[in-house]
Amino acid sequence: MSRFENPVQFDTTYPNVAPSRSTLKMFLLLAALLAYAVGFVLLYPVVASSVAKSVSEGNDPALMQFVGP
Repeated sequence: MSRFENPVQFDTTYPNVAPSRSTLKMFLLLAALLAYAVGFVLLYPVVASSVAKSVSEGNDPALMQFVGP
């Protein structure tokens, strides 16, 4: 240690490493987007097969007539 350096102060064993509020919000947003993407990937084949089954039975939404109010 030179005479220009301050001595190290060890007040606590661990430094203050609490994440900031914006960091927490970013991680929550990323977790929500990841959950949405995983849900889409898991549910898309189920919905697609259900629609294909419905169309094969003759219940095609494109062929249904619109009835206004």
